[in-house]
Amino acid sequence: MSQRSRNSNRRNQLKHKYAQNSQTTDEQNPVIIAFQDYALELDDKHDRYERIVKLSRDITIEAKRIIFLLHTIDGRKNNRSRILDEAEERLEKVVATNFKSVALELNGQDPYQYRCAYSPGLQEFIEAYSFMEYFKHSGDETPTTVSDWSILQQKMQFAHQDEASQKDDGLGKELEVSLGQEKPVGKIASQGVNFVVDPTEFILGIADLTGELMRRCINSLGSGETNVCLESCKVLQQFFTGYISLNIQRCRELSRKIYTMRQSVIKAENVCYNVKVRGGEAAKWGSVLENKVNEDLDEGFY
Repeated sequence: MSQRSRNSNRRNQLKHKYAQNSQTTDEQNPVIIAFQDYALELDDKHDRYERIVKLSRDITIEAKRIIFLLHTIDGRKNNRSRILDEAEERLEKVVATNFKSVALELNGQDPYQYRCAYSPGLQEFIEAYSFMEYFKHSGDETPTTVSDWSILQQKMQFAHQDEASQKDDGLGKELEVSLGQEKPVGKIASQGVNFVVDPTEFILGIADLTGELMRRCINSLGSGETNVCLESCKVLQQFFTGYISLNIQRCRELSRKIYTMRQSVIKAENVCYNVKVRGGEAAKWGSVLENKVNEDLDEGFY
């Protein structure tokens, strides 16, 4: 008998032996029961993670749309109050629907295990919310400020719900499988829940605000609102001064955002430089040669 034949017979014997062992497996073995519970627990965790990722994606999309809406504020159109009211209403809706759904998913769970799932949406929401507040308070006699982390955390606390409203919403019909047992979600919703706003996420979200301020500075230059350029640049410098004093050795993401913030400050300062040094010349050229639009003129603008 050749070596190949002996190996083939050996493999067939092993397969037959494993097949017999699998047929005689004791389903009541404590080890097998424990691993079945672990499988149910992991499946439940993965499903919850994917649901939170989808909710975070919806939050990110809506927050970006609100930021684009805020960029349409133009002093020449007198649309400031209308856009701010619409943006604030949409942000409150995001809190009442999307973040409440995430809070229900995280109720009784360790939120830091799912941080990567909801972190992009939370940072984008903080950026949109702080940008809205900046517009809301800009131009006041008091210095322009944004809400503190604790104020945003208070908005993420959701009140109790009664069983009747839960049945109307369909929450009482959903079931959550955990460790082989069925737990109605209605019991979770009957308790007061809150979404934990990590202070680190808040700092990272505010850091993204500086990019929007830089865009506002450049857009204001194009619309002729030079005072807005100077105001935005000043706020950018104040943010950058505060962020460079932080200890960023253990947060690589914050280090990257501070580097991006520095580039935004440089761009805004260059815009303000052109406004101060060459803005007067550009205004004179525009008044004298306003009919010669086809000529290639250096107006001192980017």
